[in-house]
Amino acid sequence: MIEWDKNYSVGLSMIDAEHKQIIGLINKAISAKGRSDNQEELRAVLREITNYALAHFKTEEAYMEKFNYPEFQDHKREHDDFSKTTIAYCNRVIKEDYHTANEILGYLLKRWLVNHIHVVDRKYIDCFKENGLK
Repeated sequence: MIEWDKNYSVGLSMIDAEHKQIIGLINKAISAKGRSDNQEELRAVLREITNYALAHFKTEEAYMEKFNYPEFQDHKREHDDFSKTTIAYCNRVIKEDYHTANEILGYLLKRWLVNHIHVVDRKYIDCFKENGLK
C-alpha cells in the first residue's frame, strides 16, 4: 500500500488532490488483487484507475495549454504512453489474464507514480504557480 506524504506533493492543491485520489485507487487495486476470489472487483478498479487517470491528464494538459507550458508535448506524450499501456493491461485483465494484474500494478507504482509525479510533474510547478494556480 502507498501512503500519501509530502514527497508526492507538487504544491498545487487541486493537482495534489487528484494525485491522492489516484493513489487511493491504486491501493484499492492492490487490495482487490489480494482477494483473488473477486476478480471482477479487480477489473472494475483497474477500469476506474484508467478512467480517473485519463480525466486527470486532461486537467493537467488544459492548464499546460492555457499557460503555454514549454514542455507540453513531452508531458502529453508521457500521458499518452501511460494511457495506451494501462488500457492494454486492463484489456488483458478483463479477458481473464489475471497475471497481468501484477504487471499493471508494478507499472502504475514504479513507472507512473514514482517517475511521473516525482520527476515529470515537478517540471510544471513553477509555470503553474506563476500563472496563479495554487
